[in-house]
Amino acid sequence: MADTETGPKPTSEQPAAPGPQLAGGETEKVTSATTDASKPSEEKSVPSITEIASNAASTATSAVKDNVFSMFGGGPKKEKKEESVLVQIPTVPTLMTPQDDESPENHEPDVHFEPVVRLTEKVETKTNEELEEQTFKMRAKLFKFDRESREWKERGTGDVRLLKHKENGKTRLVMRRDKTLKVCANHYVVPDMKLSPNVGSDRSWVWNAAADVSEGDPEAQTLAIRFANSENANLFKEAFIKAQQENEVKRQVKIITHQKAIDEPSPMEGFPMRSWSIEICLLDEHGQEVPANVFEKAVYNLHPSFERPKQTFKKPPFRIEEKGWGEFDMQIVLSAVHKGGDHTLEHDLNFQSERYEAKHTVTFRNPKPDLLAALRESGPAGDENGVRGKRDDPSRKKNRRDKNVDMEKLADGLQRLGEDDLLQVVQMVHDNKTNDTYTKNDVENGEFHVDLYTLPDSLVKMLWDFTASKTEL
Repeated sequence: MADTETGPKPTSEQPAAPGPQLAGGETEKVTSATTDASKPSEEKSVPSITEIASNAASTATSAVKDNVFSMFGGGPKKEKKEESVLVQIPTVPTLMTPQDDESPENHEPDVHFEPVVRLTEKVETKTNEELEEQTFKMRAKLFKFDRESREWKERGTGDVRLLKHKENGKTRLVMRRDKTLKVCANHYVVPDMKLSPNVGSDRSWVWNAAADVSEGDPEAQTLAIRFANSENANLFKEAFIKAQQENEVKRQVKIITHQKAIDEPSPMEGFPMRSWSIEICLLDEHGQEVPANVFEKAVYNLHPSFERPKQTFKKPPFRIEEKGWGEFDMQIVLSAVHKGGDHTLEHDLNFQSERYEAKHTVTFRNPKPDLLAALRESGPAGDENGVRGKRDDPSRKKNRRDKNVDMEKLADGLQRLGEDDLLQVVQMVHDNKTNDTYTKNDVENGEFHVDLYTLPDSLVKMLWDFTASKTEL
C-alpha cells in the first residue's frame, strides 16, 4: 500500500495521456532530443499496454520532481535557446607575415578606410590679414578689466601680433586664443595709447583701447598683458612705441606776425595804436615755406575787448588784420582737411619787433589716405607703401602742359620701349625721384609702377628726351 500511495496513479491522475506526452511542455523542452531520437524505434515495434503504463509513470515522476525543485532554483540545468544577432562588421584588410603568426603582440595591422565624401575643391579662407605684414609676434596672456565687478578677467592665452597694413601704413594689435583661434584683442595702435607698467610686475603692461572690435562692435577696453619674462615685455613695448610713431605724421607750422605803430588816437595813454597781421604756413623737409593746404580753416580767438573776438578764415595763408594798443596771448585753432582733427596753437602777440616768427610742431595721428596725400605735398608722410596721392590734380596737369610736356604721349611712349630701355628708365627714376614721387615695384608680377605727375620737372624732361630718342612721340 505504501508503494501504491506514494507512486502516481497513471489511470487516475493523467487519463488523457496515452504515451510520453503526459509530462506536458516541460518534458518536451528537456527531453526533446530524446523523444525525437526514439521516434524511429517506436515506429518499428508497438509496445504493450504494461510497458506504456510503466514508461508513463516514470516520466510523470521525473516531471513532478523537476517542477518541485525548479520552484527553488534547483532541478536540472535547462538549455537556453540562443538567439542569433546579425552584426555587420567591415572587413579590415591586413597584411600578415610568418613572423606575425608566431608573435601576435608585434603585429601592426595596416588599416585603411575609404573616405565617405571626397573634397575635390580647395576652399580659400580669408582672415582679413592678406594686406598686412607681421612686425611683431610674442606669446602672452591677456586680461580685461571688468568695470561691473571691478576685477581683472582673463581673455585668453596666445600669440599677440602687430600687423602693419601695406597700403595705409597703420598698425593694429591682434591676439587670438590658442586652439580655438578666437579673437580676444583687435584694435589699432594709436599715439594716444600709453603703456603703463602693472603694479608689482616687470613683465606686464596696461593700456586703454578706445575702440577694440574683438567682440564685433567697437568698445572701450582696459587691457593688460603679461609675458613670460621682463625681456619679452620690453620687446613688446619697443615694438608698440615704434608702431605708434609710424602711425603719426608731424609738420612744422610757422606763424608770421607783422606789426607797426599807426597815427591814430589810443584809448590808453602811453600805449600808441598799432596795426598787426598774422599769416600761417608750413615748412617742408628743407625748411622752405609752403602753403598750409593741410588745413581747411583757422580760427583766431582774440582778447574779449575786441569787437569781433572770434574770427574764422578758410583759405591759406589764413591772414588776419587788426588794430589795437595792447599785447595779449591768443589761441589759434587749425582744422585739418578730410576731418583730420583740430590743432590748437598758443600765440603771443607782442610789439617788440616789427616782424617775428613762431614755430609749432603739429602731429597728425592716424591720418586717412586723403589727408596723407595732402601731407605729402609738404614733405614725407611716413611709410605709406604705395598710397597714391591726388593723381588727377588739375593744377599738376596744367603745369605739365605749360612746360610743353604731354604726359599722355609720354606714358604711351614709355610703354612702347624695349626691355633694355625700360631698365634704363627705372634706373633714371630711382636716381632722380623725390619724396613726393610715387613708385611701386611689383616683383612677383615683374611690373614697375610710377605716377608721372609726382615726378620732378627735371626728371620729366629727362624721360621725355630719352623716350623721344627711342620712339616717336
